[in-house]
Amino acid sequence: MKTKEIYQSVTNTIIDLLETQLKEWNRPWIAFGQDNDYARNGSSNKYYRGINQFLLSFTLMQNDYLKNIWLTFKQVQALGGNVIKGEKSSPIVFYKTAFIDKNKKYHSPEKVKELSAGQYKEMGIISIPVLKLFRVFNVAQTEGLDPALYEVIPQEPLQDFEKDERAEQLIFSTGAEIEIVESNRAYYNPTTDKIRLPLREQFQGDKEPFYATALHELGHWTGAPNRLNRQYGSFGDPAYAKEELVAELTAAYCCASLGFSKTITNNAAYIHNWLGVLKADNKAVVKASYQAQRAADYILEGTPVTN
Repeated sequence: MKTKEIYQSVTNTIIDLLETQLKEWNRPWIAFGQDNDYARNGSSNKYYRGINQFLLSFTLMQNDYLKNIWLTFKQVQALGGNVIKGEKSSPIVFYKTAFIDKNKKYHSPEKVKELSAGQYKEMGIISIPVLKLFRVFNVAQTEGLDPALYEVIPQEPLQDFEKDERAEQLIFSTGAEIEIVESNRAYYNPTTDKIRLPLREQFQGDKEPFYATALHELGHWTGAPNRLNRQYGSFGDPAYAKEELVAELTAAYCCASLGFSKTITNNAAYIHNWLGVLKADNKAVVKASYQAQRAADYILEGTPVTN
């Protein structure tokens, strides 16, 4: 069989396997808090509307905040709290009505109310919408407020978790900076070179989902410029899809070395991206496997393979 045919044969096999797994993704951990709640103000308890709902909910997702509750700096102070030093605000916008006359002079709403119909017409008063910018902080960016504002409740009871000492030693012997906190996301941040994971007790089933997730993120971690120097790409582009495939295969290889039965993810979004890449490039899965083996060796042995 020619080399080109071998690439295509291997690729076809992987494509068949992936297409059998096109199902809805079941998040392997229990979600905390009200991550499906609308953005609301923590002082008035009113929900934000329009573009503000989109802006704040997107910021919530980006920063892994557990509650969609927001306050201005003054509102935080009025409620007896403080904004944590170094935290950055998020912008929101409101329209207010302004009144101007035919000479482009502004008049307050209070003054306009006092005008008679004749005066109103004579002065040529018109109302115009004016966009005003405000800045707010998520409740997670504050301290000293009512404890009820910070309380997060798991959507299901947390699981008992018995650590696997070999897996624990492997993960932390890498020297990677790993935060394990109440969280609804697992990710590696290339900018800070840090990994964030949900609590072990949030993971459903046995202990393997936690370690498989940790090893997936460690797979990404190995690709940093000072390690194996891979291209991460941006969400949705081919380089990103390839990197996710490398991370998944890395986790599978490492799990196998620990005696876990990790299989490739059934995250439909990932699989659709991978299928597009594999169908466009029949060498992609072979390349990804090679890079994943180097990454697994880096994690397992502390150094990449050289061949």
